[in-house]
Amino acid sequence: MKKILKKLVIGLLKAMAKHRLHKYKGKIIAITGSVGKSSAKDAIYTILNTRFRVKKTKKNMDSDFGLLLTILDIESGFNSATKWSWYLIKGFMHCVTRDHSDVLLFELGVDQPGEMDFLTSVLKPDIAIVTQISPVHLGPGQFKDINEIFEEKIKLVKAMDSRGIAILNIDNPYLENFRKKNRKKTTLTYGKDKEADFWVSQIKESLEGLDFILHHDNKRYDVHLNVVGECQFYAIMPAVICGVMMGMNVEDCVEAAKKFSLPAGRMSVIPAIHGATILDSSYNSSPDALKEALNTLKNIEPERRKIAVLGSMNELGEESKILHKSVGEMVPECAEMLITVGAEAVHFASAAKEKGMGEDVVFSFRNALDAAEFFKNKIKKGDLILVKGSQQNVKLENFVKELMEEPEKARELLVRQERAVLARLE
Repeated sequence: MKKILKKLVIGLLKAMAKHRLHKYKGKIIAITGSVGKSSAKDAIYTILNTRFRVKKTKKNMDSDFGLLLTILDIESGFNSATKWSWYLIKGFMHCVTRDHSDVLLFELGVDQPGEMDFLTSVLKPDIAIVTQISPVHLGPGQFKDINEIFEEKIKLVKAMDSRGIAILNIDNPYLENFRKKNRKKTTLTYGKDKEADFWVSQIKESLEGLDFILHHDNKRYDVHLNVVGECQFYAIMPAVICGVMMGMNVEDCVEAAKKFSLPAGRMSVIPAIHGATILDSSYNSSPDALKEALNTLKNIEPERRKIAVLGSMNELGEESKILHKSVGEMVPECAEMLITVGAEAVHFASAAKEKGMGEDVVFSFRNALDAAEFFKNKIKKGDLILVKGSQQNVKLENFVKELMEEPEKARELLVRQERAVLARLE
């Protein structure tokens, strides 16, 4: 019965959303990729919103329901028939009115084959951005390999008409190969590669932010971002390109980029007890993103003692052990102590010890609270602590909350602190 009701609700929402989009006169920008979607979406919003009226996907509403609810400006009714009845009425009222935003900005997430087909049956973007292709969502019922991930994500670009613009990260080999073969659509590229239309050099990262040189049309631009992590330039580059495509000049885009900030749990700098500092990346984790985070831990403020607190990476299927160990092998070069949380995370520990990390500095725990209680007696002044793990079951925000200097600010600074979320996690 629930499946029938869900199909009925989503069918009604889809019909209303398509009707509303049919009347829409502005630009539609859609973002997909294995990692970096939310950051890129927020960066694009930051830059374009200085000049245009932009409506974006709220939080992580990047699924089929999320897309439809965003278009119709309504909330989810969750399991309440009463709420759904009201929201469907409200959605109908909205679908007969025109959305007056200049830009509709959508984040599109897919975690199994066929999901992009539904999303592109609702909208055809004017600009399609693909951030990265990497091994995620490889669990049962999801993708069988990275090639299948690529084929699903790239459907967003293929869904555009001939006037559409594709924006691709050509540091990723899958996207670079696609660019070489895809000559039917206008394609703009970004990355470290000098062959990109927009490329970067001289990247410098610190706890105060990120600095780099942006190159475009034989011109150089100094860029400063108030975010931590070298990989964050991948978020701002497609945003600059979108700004240019919308008629902004590069200088104005670079100036607007100074206002860019990341949501909670994405490499936030949080003061910890005893004068230590936490790099809170507890929102989620995947192999490529975790490797980037470990490199950041390694490269900034080398005089500090570095601690890596790593939770299990979920939805990696049969490749889980191999992918965890490939990351664990990096840890001895990046940290002086390793704490793992979760069943799969023990593979980080075994790989780190195989690479020479001492038994006396590698510790494994089943949950975040036990890890935090242990580390309270180990933390030292000046420690720099990277905290990163996947969403389900790991809950490393609980580790951060126990160690942060001002736990009363948890609702403000940490991920998944809404009352409804906390209730579900209890």
